[in-house]
Amino acid sequence: MAPLKCKVSGFTMLYRHRYFRLDVEAVTVFDENGKQLSFTNHLFRALLFLCEHDKAGIDELGDFISGGETDRLYTHNSIRQYQYRINQVIGHDVVLYKKQEFFINGEFLTDDSPPSQTTPETDTAEQEPVLAVPTDVGFAFLKRRVIIGASIFFMLVVSAAIIVLFQNPVGFAKPASAMVTIPAGDFIMGSTEEQALEAFRLNDGNFDKAGYLSEYPQRTVTLGEYDIDRKEVSNAEYRMFVDATNRAEPTPWSDQKSNDAIQPVTGVDWNDSTAYCEWLGKRLPTEAEWEKAARGIDGRIWPWGNTWDPTKDNHGNGSEFGFDTSDGFRYSAPVGSDLGVSPFGILNMAGNVYEWTADDFAPYPGNDKYVHPYYFEAYKVFKGGAYTDGPMEQRPASRVGHAKDFREEDIGFRCAR
Repeated sequence: MAPLKCKVSGFTMLYRHRYFRLDVEAVTVFDENGKQLSFTNHLFRALLFLCEHDKAGIDELGDFISGGETDRLYTHNSIRQYQYRINQVIGHDVVLYKKQEFFINGEFLTDDSPPSQTTPETDTAEQEPVLAVPTDVGFAFLKRRVIIGASIFFMLVVSAAIIVLFQNPVGFAKPASAMVTIPAGDFIMGSTEEQALEAFRLNDGNFDKAGYLSEYPQRTVTLGEYDIDRKEVSNAEYRMFVDATNRAEPTPWSDQKSNDAIQPVTGVDWNDSTAYCEWLGKRLPTEAEWEKAARGIDGRIWPWGNTWDPTKDNHGNGSEFGFDTSDGFRYSAPVGSDLGVSPFGILNMAGNVYEWTADDFAPYPGNDKYVHPYYFEAYKVFKGGAYTDGPMEQRPASRVGHAKDFREEDIGFRCAR
């Protein structure tokens, strides 16, 4: 693979991107404003390797990150966590993953001077002279001003009407998704400390310990009655939204493994998901609503009970990340598949694809022991695990926080009201 260009300044090698600057000599990464970012050694090595190469597969990236630690196992999912972490720390999606390869999103800059952010100065010598209005034509001038102002107001009103019509054009049908009513009442949410630590010990997703402990404490939550979609939003349903609103098509639609009409739509961020639900007069479910709909009221670990059953949902290849066909599907299953069925009869509430929720990623009430570096960063929660994950990420209690504009090929959503 051909190395990308870098900027050499003195004895320091710099990779300059729109959103970051990587200093090889100082082993340091700065953000777009020059602020030094907190990168671990392995995280730095991952970003450096991607800067040096056009694209990288799992094995070659893992070998470089390990730096000769031959006893360290890098699975597909663990490498993807490096992608997530780099994007989280930098604050932009600078590392993408498509067709089994990772790469830097965007071009590198050709010099190490920051782009100009100054406002162009106004040349007073070139300014248009002020119009002096004679008193005998003042009324005519004022009348013309009023007519022009009225015309502008009319144009603004017409433009606003066009925008509203464009967002909800006449003649475009909307999907009518079946919904399930979840009765009002209490349910058990989250994980005990012991459950969270056991999930971290098994750690088939290679997530940080703080991620599992974000599920703590387990507690009783009371919710009112609400409705939630029985199935995930499909590509066909999202296509109706795209056609009606002219929203951009999700990137996975160009990939034949993800673009079947009955597969769940993926590659949509929190904003896309929210807009779709609002288009239908619905909303994203809260994290608590999603979890109750997935696990019922008794605190069970998976939708079907407390014992992992690989035949019950669309999952990855256990602790060894990889695609698994034992559940009948190598990639995402159709939204109506009888998998991951919750006690309320809702489908794919474990596995298949992650799903966005409405809530911010924040500590649960009563968590006075554990912190997470991404709390209070305006990140949103997605839940449920995906066809790429093992048992621990398939638990409804599991939660992941990410930026609202984050898109991935295994993240979709469903609506509530």
